[in-house]
Amino acid sequence: MKGRLASALLGLTLVVGLVQLLSAPSALAVGTLTNVSWAVSNNQVSAASVQYTYNFKTATSGLITSVTMTVPSGTSGTPTVVQNVGIGAGTVALAGTTITYTVTTPATIAAGIPIMLSFGGLTNAGTAGSYTSTVTTNILTLIALDSGTSGSVTFGSTNTAVTVNVAESTVFSVDTTSFTLNMDPSLPALADQTKDVTLTVTSNAGNGYTLNVKDGGLTTGSKSITPASSGMATAAAWPSGSHFGYATTLTGSTGSPALGGSLGTAGNYAGYTTSGQNVLTATGATGSSGHTLVMANRVAIDYSAAAGTYTDTITYTLTPSY
Repeated sequence: MKGRLASALLGLTLVVGLVQLLSAPSALAVGTLTNVSWAVSNNQVSAASVQYTYNFKTATSGLITSVTMTVPSGTSGTPTVVQNVGIGAGTVALAGTTITYTVTTPATIAAGIPIMLSFGGLTNAGTAGSYTSTVTTNILTLIALDSGTSGSVTFGSTNTAVTVNVAESTVFSVDTTSFTLNMDPSLPALADQTKDVTLTVTSNAGNGYTLNVKDGGLTTGSKSITPASSGMATAAAWPSGSHFGYATTLTGSTGSPALGGSLGTAGNYAGYTTSGQNVLTATGATGSSGHTLVMANRVAIDYSAAAGTYTDTITYTLTPSY
């Protein structure tokens, strides 16, 4: 009797554990999608061959296997994938009030990545009204990763819906990929030299961008030329002795671009850092004229600088925010 009771209790424990495991996925939705939107190419009730477009930004890094989007009851049709941006290729299906986009080859998508999914071949519901859509990213069939709800789309028979999709576009260029300075501490003209590098940014990123610069240090073997300062926060007038640093000049005002640290003060120089620093930021799109930043790289030496061929690599990283 005791043996049968123990077996029964063990079986009950396993069943309870299995039930808990199966019910756990709903509690694993850990993030809220941001910038969630839903647009339709035709908002007339019962209209056919309509394109539905969804935009959102991930909140949690994860291996996304599918994305589900709710639609009004009565939506029909055989959807097709028109476009996928920020996520791998996949297939789409409509079942009831849910569109499911299944990624063919799932890959980990970092947090903060904007994603756009557009589907054609849909037929609108026949009932007029305002509807939202709940978008959910999934790491397994039953396990939600992030979820969020769009604004309302109104379906009716007495209005015209207009949707204009503007592609994300950012162009960044550097006019100088390398330069060499020949220096001699005994000749004043060769002991203090400057080389301008011009960076240009043209972007329609609605939330602007950041431009980061970093380097590994101007060195030869174990010798180095000291940075002009410890970074932008300590930018100041050019110091005496042997130093390497940069000053900046900005052209372009659309989108409120701003120089980092004290570099907006004429005559101030900063030293590059290995960790990097945001030398320029903007809060909106640049406009067609773009922004132009001149980095005046300055090297000055005296007899304290050991002879040798000093090298360095300056890395620029532009990050738009759509």
